[in-house]
Amino acid sequence: MTEALPSAGWLNDEHGSGPLATGEWWLIDPVGGNVNAVHGMPDWNIGVSLVRDGRPVLAVVYVPVLDEMFTATEGGGAFLDGVRLRVSAKTSLDGALAGTGQAQPGHDPELAKRMGSAFAAMTNSALYVRISVPVTHQLAQVAAGRMDVHWQFDNVRSHAAGVLLVQEAGGVVTDLEGKPWELAGESYLAAAPGVHAAALEVLTA
Repeated sequence: MTEALPSAGWLNDEHGSGPLATGEWWLIDPVGGNVNAVHGMPDWNIGVSLVRDGRPVLAVVYVPVLDEMFTATEGGGAFLDGVRLRVSAKTSLDGALAGTGQAQPGHDPELAKRMGSAFAAMTNSALYVRISVPVTHQLAQVAAGRMDVHWQFDNVRSHAAGVLLVQEAGGVVTDLEGKPWELAGESYLAAAPGVHAAALEVLTA
């Protein structure tokens, strides 16, 4: 990567947040879902994104245990092992699989309370709700049409790879006010177009 773009910055950015300086940056999450990997579970991945002037333009998410490679480029689509991805065509939230993956909410009582309320609300609206990490794994599943909704109350920069996957697979990604997603935002909702509005209403009620 340094040979391909020697002028780009490099951040090992598992929990980074906030804006980046202008220019190009490689954002690396070396083991997304490291708590899973340590405990012998298969849901972990390696994530790489290239951000240009605050906008993700390239994403690679590799899931070693399943040998799945998700890739996306801005304007070029999203792919799983070379096969083009599309988000689901669902139009009803009551048939949707939703998820979130807040990191260690117990360290922040207010976040834990907010997360619990959102989980309860979404459980009453969606077919099924899961809370798990890594976040990029859930975002990749939304891009692949395997899941339909994913939301976060924090927006760390390493999620940029998954966000680009969803966007390039035809999904909608906004903040929880319905405004376009931004790298330095504080929250987001990524969903298939047919259920995004309904999920946003549930999360902001």
